[in-house]
Amino acid sequence: MKGWNLISLDLARRIAKTCAVKLPRQTEVVDFQQTLGRITAEDVVNPADNPAFDRSTVDGYALIADETATATAAMPAGFELVGEVQMGRQTALRIQPGQAVRVPTGGMLPAGANTVIMQEYTRRTADGQLQVDQPVAVGQNIIRRGDDTPAGSVVIPAGRRIGVPDIGVLASCGLTRVTVVKRPVATIITTGDEVVAPGVVPEPGQIRDVNSFTLTALAVAAGCETRRAGRIPDSCAGLLDTLQKAVPESDFILVSGGSSVGDRDFTTAAITALPDVELLFHGVSLKPGKPTLLARQNHTLIFGVPGHTVAAMTVFQEIVEPTLAAWQSISEEPCRIAVRAQLGSPLRPDRERDEIFRVRLEAKGENLTAWPLPAKSGLITVLTRAHGMVFTQAGQSELHAGDEVEVQVLPDRLGGFVQGVLR
Repeated sequence: MKGWNLISLDLARRIAKTCAVKLPRQTEVVDFQQTLGRITAEDVVNPADNPAFDRSTVDGYALIADETATATAAMPAGFELVGEVQMGRQTALRIQPGQAVRVPTGGMLPAGANTVIMQEYTRRTADGQLQVDQPVAVGQNIIRRGDDTPAGSVVIPAGRRIGVPDIGVLASCGLTRVTVVKRPVATIITTGDEVVAPGVVPEPGQIRDVNSFTLTALAVAAGCETRRAGRIPDSCAGLLDTLQKAVPESDFILVSGGSSVGDRDFTTAAITALPDVELLFHGVSLKPGKPTLLARQNHTLIFGVPGHTVAAMTVFQEIVEPTLAAWQSISEEPCRIAVRAQLGSPLRPDRERDEIFRVRLEAKGENLTAWPLPAKSGLITVLTRAHGMVFTQAGQSELHAGDEVEVQVLPDRLGGFVQGVLR
């Protein structure tokens, strides 16, 4: 039986990312309405000044700021009202000293004006004159042409995952077609004689397929187009046949289960039987996640991840997801929010491997308590109960109840309770 040659989590991540950035990727041009979550393949450049004209940010009156310098409620500054700007229309009005023009929010600033006084600080006299009760500064309550995004400026850099605000920027600049990285194709393969479909009542010794669906969901969230190859029995020949069909159609393949060193763990044998395959690593000094492997055949990366769901999701978050980000040329590292908390019960780190503990956070006043959840990688409900993770190093001393630890908050737990804590 083959032993382990474990590498560190950091090294495994570096190897995978370095390999990913060398692989070819394609781009495509899509309608801006379809870009949410997509990755920009090049800088998105604004073709024209935005806004295209000087405009008011309030309902009020456009005038010359210096003429309000001494204005008070007792001695207001007087102006002749010479017109009104219509919303959505260009104006030919020009202000002379002593004159004012009524403008709506968003309305075009008439020539000659350099400020807008809010209508709340004005009043109209019986003869139609405008009186201003307080001074207003030059440039107050107006946006100049190009203030938001000048012509030629980069509004979204290359390698950015497009969010909701970005779509608003694209719309405001009239950028209706955007070049994005084509989604990587990820094929999910689940192995195991004991695995049955979710709709089947398991017989004794059987378990429902969870990893096909959790890994697919994780891959979709990471920007992939996904395909599920279905469940493959514990057979080297069957898995090899599935891999040979999947490789030409996939940028990434995730094989769940069978990557350990047991007599019936065929994943490693099947992957290494592929022609011209290169095994990059097999075994990571991580708990859970030890039997993780990575191989490359031509332009396809093949991950073998543990069969236990918590371990498989941990490996995806710590190794596969950063690799997918590197392949897509994402320029910004994902932000992980960390909080300080006191342990509610002891933690005993593994002697030989770095270990990730999932914890539940509990708030009492301004203090946070992190309660470690059962660390057995086969317990699936740990995933829904956990708010965050505590990272420990191999051989680290036992952590006692009351010790302060750093908790990395899980991205899908930022809402609700934890969001309230972080506020």
